[in-house]
Amino acid sequence: MRALPASLVFSLVLAVPVLRANASEIPIRVGLDTRATEWVVSLDGGGRICSRDGRVLMPLRPGERLRIWWDAQAQSRPAEEYRVQVGGPVSQTEAEALLLKLGAGAERLPIPDSESFRVVCGHFATATGAEPLLSHLRDQGFTELWISTERLPGQEVRGQALYAVTDRYERLPLPSDGIRMEPAGEWTQLAGKGRYRGRVEIFPNAQGRLTVVDTVELESYLRGVVPRELGPGIYPALEALKAQAVAARTYAWSNRGKRAKDGFDMTDTVADQVYGGMDAEQKLSDQAVDETRGLLATYGGRPIQALFMANSGGQTVDNTYVFGEGHPYLKGVSSYLDTPVTLRLEGAALPQGLPAELDSGLLRLAAWGLLPLGSLKADQLESPLESKGIQATVDALAQRLGLQLQTVPATGGRELLLWMARCLGFGQVVEGLERPQDADYFLGRIGLRAQDEPLAAFLVRRGLVPPALWTGRDLRLGEGLKVLGALWRELEAPAWHMGTLLRDGTVKPKGGDPEPLRMAPGCLLAEEAPGGSLRLVPSAEARAGDQLRWLSGPSGALLLVRRLDPEGASLDRYNATAHWRAELGQAELLDRLRAKAGIRGLKDLKLVHNEAGRVLEMTVLDGVGRSHRFTGMRIRGLLGLKDNAFRLLVLGSGVDRRWIFYGRGWGHGVGMDQSGAYGFALEGWDFERILKHYYDGIQLMRIGD
Repeated sequence: MRALPASLVFSLVLAVPVLRANASEIPIRVGLDTRATEWVVSLDGGGRICSRDGRVLMPLRPGERLRIWWDAQAQSRPAEEYRVQVGGPVSQTEAEALLLKLGAGAERLPIPDSESFRVVCGHFATATGAEPLLSHLRDQGFTELWISTERLPGQEVRGQALYAVTDRYERLPLPSDGIRMEPAGEWTQLAGKGRYRGRVEIFPNAQGRLTVVDTVELESYLRGVVPRELGPGIYPALEALKAQAVAARTYAWSNRGKRAKDGFDMTDTVADQVYGGMDAEQKLSDQAVDETRGLLATYGGRPIQALFMANSGGQTVDNTYVFGEGHPYLKGVSSYLDTPVTLRLEGAALPQGLPAELDSGLLRLAAWGLLPLGSLKADQLESPLESKGIQATVDALAQRLGLQLQTVPATGGRELLLWMARCLGFGQVVEGLERPQDADYFLGRIGLRAQDEPLAAFLVRRGLVPPALWTGRDLRLGEGLKVLGALWRELEAPAWHMGTLLRDGTVKPKGGDPEPLRMAPGCLLAEEAPGGSLRLVPSAEARAGDQLRWLSGPSGALLLVRRLDPEGASLDRYNATAHWRAELGQAELLDRLRAKAGIRGLKDLKLVHNEAGRVLEMTVLDGVGRSHRFTGMRIRGLLGLKDNAFRLLVLGSGVDRRWIFYGRGWGHGVGMDQSGAYGFALEGWDFERILKHYYDGIQLMRIGD
């Protein structure tokens, strides 16, 4: 992947208009949660817990955890005290014995709804005041001790209150309108959620729960958004990530205040943009944010609604058909190219007569020179399994593994299978381990000699020889060679290397840097079709972005397999949801229609498609023949499908009907296709070209100082 040339970057900086603001100082308020009633927080390097207007309430030491708890329904009393509890719940007899040891000042307290008691001693106004007694009792040999909060007698009142509970079990009242955290270092940690830069606030909401808001500067916010929206580990293309950074920045700018009634601008979920805070940050996506700092996508001088989705299934759709607004920059565009980047891969010259499909074990034997290519011809593989056709290969493999060749049997068929296994040492591992009962279980009565049954049963158990090959029928050479390949795999598993082919001919392993693709002289080249079938080819026109896997020898790849992407040729094929299948029974489909639209009974679904197979309108005929019309997002939501681009089959009738949906894409289909952006980046497009492909007629503008 390439960055913009320096000359282009310079001209871009000079050319883009300026919006008044400083990109690094624009605050974004992110709603992290609105449903919990308690949170456990800690601060980087310690820090302070403050009221929301900045008044310091309490310090927090480095490593100290504080539980923030909203008590919305419980009974509260006018005052509390602190006592030292000794041990856990005990019976009345055990409590009496413990009171004798502790002496005056100790008492037992009944535990509600049980027959157990707690033993406590001392009365203190603060938790700190109880610590000397706790230390004294520890010196006396009591090991299970803690400071408990006890309510003083008084009139009970109903109330709502926010509390902090310390590591010492001290419960401290907090302002009822909430608090904010001020770490000494970079982050606030919310247990079970993650670490967040900026200012984290926790305050009660109208639903009787706690709202958590992270107010963070725009560019820092994007560092937590871009990798969650377009993960660099899956889509490691800088230009695609830069396009995502601009789209995410534009979305955030345009949607500030969108959820002001809830106390924040946007959520951290797919309802807006997924935000993972500091824990989401990655080096490559940080670079994408830095290199596009302050850039917004605009139309007519105003930031656009920069919608995007995971995958459009090869074709985005005009916004009018989904959200009803006719934004001129949100037009449907294709993710296909007439002339994508291709690279020619050259393999070994192949003999005529190879079968259409070959086993990977056979290809591995041939790649290492243990099996002549001529043996892979279809007529050879269909010839009878005899020692003369397999002895040389078994001998070579045994030598590779440091084993001795066994005496070749006079007969063929299953005797040769046993001979191969013994040549590779498997006869040594069954003595005393395999039982006759197991052989009978796996093989049945097939007429093998008693001394051969344990080995045959072991090979079936390990999945190395299919049971059908032990029946005594005539075997083919191809069947014997497949068994030999499986035996080799059992003893020496192939070390496959994998990577993505880039437009410059290098290969990028997952998580690594691009590296040259070295093919050894005479390298076998294969293509893998969906479903895993392999065929040898003398050459291949591979596309940038194709997945390769290879087995290496000292001089490079001995066997190179190009995977034909099951998602096809679209540039958004890098998402597993580019194509999908979903099946619903009549009852399940009707349940969804009833729950989401109140429709009772189902006679038929009638669909109106565009030229790209996307459903623009769906009419449901209910049980009495009435029509219910749906458009846009409502269609996939009603059916519970990933996208609106689908066709369907209806099988059976009545209550036994099955509805099978074959579809493409994941999301609403409007705006930038995220996996398509990755595909275009692999084609060599820079981020500006990607953005202008998906957002028609836009210009980039920079937020000014």
